[in-house]
Amino acid sequence: MEHEAVLTSEDASKTRGFSLKQGIKALLFTCNNEWVVVDVPADQKVNQKKVAEILNWSKGKIRMATAEEVEEKTGCMIGAVPPFGHKEKIKILVDEMIFDNDVSAFNIGLRTHSVNVKTELVKKVFDSLGVIWGDFVR
Repeated sequence: MEHEAVLTSEDASKTRGFSLKQGIKALLFTCNNEWVVVDVPADQKVNQKKVAEILNWSKGKIRMATAEEVEEKTGCMIGAVPPFGHKEKIKILVDEMIFDNDVSAFNIGLRTHSVNVKTELVKKVFDSLGVIWGDFVR
């Protein structure tokens, strides 16, 4: 679907007409020049300590990527990063709470374009990519 430009998950939810928890938020983190995209329901916040622990990263050194780093690594601006299909091959962690929804919504590389898709189909894509499943929210 094409819509007005959105930056936040809240804006995207209102624009799409879906509940906030149906959105998949994709956030890029780094530690010591390693990278990971963490996909969580849009109504949740990523627990960086859990992410660091699963990846054996320093809990004190993990950080969110800057806007410039996000664009360089994913090929997308902040607010437009999809849960998969990035410019560079990046490890992906997926919070299992996304399966609380039958349908998921997310941006597809542009702040003005989203897709609504059955969550079971998203899971097939994730499985084909070898993502790491778990509990990554606060």
